[in-house]
Amino acid sequence: MVQASDMAPSPARLARRGHIVEAARALVGARVDGEFDAVRSPLCAIDVVMVAGSPWLQDGLERDFTKDEAGYRKIGGGANTPGQAYFFRSSGNLIHYLKRAGFYVPRGSRLEPVPGMACFFDWEDRGRFNFTPDRAGVVLDVREGHIERVVLARRDAESRVLSVSLVELARGDDYDRALIGYSDLP
Repeated sequence: MVQASDMAPSPARLARRGHIVEAARALVGARVDGEFDAVRSPLCAIDVVMVAGSPWLQDGLERDFTKDEAGYRKIGGGANTPGQAYFFRSSGNLIHYLKRAGFYVPRGSRLEPVPGMACFFDWEDRGRFNFTPDRAGVVLDVREGHIERVVLARRDAESRVLSVSLVELARGDDYDRALIGYSDLP
């Protein structure tokens, strides 16, 4: 397998990945108590990636929308525009942008993940609101091509609290099986 390190990333790319890892680590412990609203809550499933990669990601998404308005509207309907608060909280929009920019790597590709990349998860059908992917996080640790630890926003089933956590991925566990891809961030 080709490793990202074999592709000789620029010093700027290495520094950017390091910045993203530190920004993601700083988010650990952030939480939303009570009723969660994907548009109005101060934290949602994609925010770890958007905050760690901000402001470049939001600016890039907005610029890319002007180049492929029809593509974004296919993803989220006619109202899926940067004028809507949820536009920047859509993992589908983010993956569309990263694919168009040439950064997205589907799982199983020749390019292996490295710390500082965004990663994307998709669980089984969750009913009417099953958006693909379900979650996005930031890769912290990789060993032998396997993502071992990520920072990710997730909901505690018992307390219904959404919080940013360090998540361990063991080979074959639910998180490992749900991992669909990863990406450097522009």
